[in-house]
Amino acid sequence: MVQGKDFYGSTVTDAIAEACQNLSVAQDALDIEILETGSSGIFGLCRKKAHIRVTKKEEQRNTAEVAEIDEQKELTGTSSQPEKKSSKKGYQNGNKKTVGSSEKSENDTQSTRGGSGRKSGKKGPRGARRAEADQAPPELPADQILAEIQEDVATMLDLMGFPSTVTVTLKKYTVVCHVSDEYEDELVGREGRTLDSLQYLLRKMTSRRLPDRIMLSLDVGTYRERRADELKELALKLATQVREEGKTQAIPALNPSERRVVHMVLQEDKTIRSRSVGAGLFKKILIYKPGKKRPNSRKGKGKKGPQTEHSSENS
Repeated sequence: MVQGKDFYGSTVTDAIAEACQNLSVAQDALDIEILETGSSGIFGLCRKKAHIRVTKKEEQRNTAEVAEIDEQKELTGTSSQPEKKSSKKGYQNGNKKTVGSSEKSENDTQSTRGGSGRKSGKKGPRGARRAEADQAPPELPADQILAEIQEDVATMLDLMGFPSTVTVTLKKYTVVCHVSDEYEDELVGREGRTLDSLQYLLRKMTSRRLPDRIMLSLDVGTYRERRADELKELALKLATQVREEGKTQAIPALNPSERRVVHMVLQEDKTIRSRSVGAGLFKKILIYKPGKKRPNSRKGKGKKGPQTEHSSENS
């Protein structure tokens, strides 16, 4: 059994690029197993690198072995072509016949056709998206798991010295943990940073108990709702400034759900564009006029962070 080789990087993409460069092959020539997606941590702390394990596909290994044999034969002066044994089918009277080429062509043609005449093979991007859309809805967590999460949140708040009433409900495919507002200022923190950190820790604590594709949200009082209204108002105000003055405006350090709120409120406005810029969990949003030079596109200013327009933001 061929053993895989491990590679690391700040992201899975970087790790794959490192593997391709190290093994001198294209990405589609590798079987890639993602062992750890990596994490930027909280405020840059407790970072984890992405970890993948790759093996060359069988076809690529065979090609490499043949190339190695040919190279050895060249060095020893022997022929690079392997000897072929004569047979009744392939040879006749000492002369090689071209028997089998038409059979191979016919077999290849048949192998690419299904019963309905469609070409078989791997699904393309469109087929993959269709398969993803057709997949069954995610499994919902049991009531016992929700009760355990509620107990975990209450215990965590007690240990912090902020005992509060905690309720846990399931809305669509999101587990919503709601905390009473007795200690809202302390638990929310400046611009919601403390609350976001607690939510991050809670997700790590419950990730193994929650079924796949089930999200978790933590809220204190009505903070999330008020914060969303503030961001919508701010986004519309900055969009008006951009239209009138033509200058790019920015909203700094937003988490994915907050960035989504901004992008969604601006997506119908064709006179402006919004774009996420930066790396890690918290990114800023640039609001600018379309047709102008894209923000952060100047040369010689270092590497650009990942950028995403509101039309494709995935939060």
